[in-house]
Amino acid sequence: MRQEFVNPFLGPAQMVWQKEFGVHLEVASAEAVSYQYTTDDITAIIGVSGKLQGNVLYGFSDSVSTEVVRRMIGEDMDARDPMALSALGEIANVITGNAATELAANGYPCDISPPVIIEPRGSTLTSTVPRQILVTFKSELGLLTARIGLSENARYGIKAA
Repeated sequence: MRQEFVNPFLGPAQMVWQKEFGVHLEVASAEAVSYQYTTDDITAIIGVSGKLQGNVLYGFSDSVSTEVVRRMIGEDMDARDPMALSALGEIANVITGNAATELAANGYPCDISPPVIIEPRGSTLTSTVPRQILVTFKSELGLLTARIGLSENARYGIKAA
């Protein structure tokens, strides 16, 4: 997986965290990971199609989910309430939408799917994109992970990675 597919997600994640929660989000680590993934307490998945294809998975712990939802909705709510899960999906959607705009500007037009939420922790998912990058962000709210698994779409005349 190429760095130019990962970088467009970094700024949007930081922007959303700052704008929505008034909190600085910084990259703590980035590492290549395998195609298998065990879900976090709450995981939001966004599909990507077009010149790039694959998925981006955002992992939230229960404590981060609860605080994110409290700040978005303005009240305490169980992070597994349907409205709370929708709010977490929207965070993933906004980050990925902004990244897709940047990817398109860099010559990789793509569309994103509505978020799918998986909870609780422990489901094992297998991706068809063999090389992925796991970015861990940290903030005063806790950790956010973004697992980015994108490859070039062979239907665009480019061999899939």
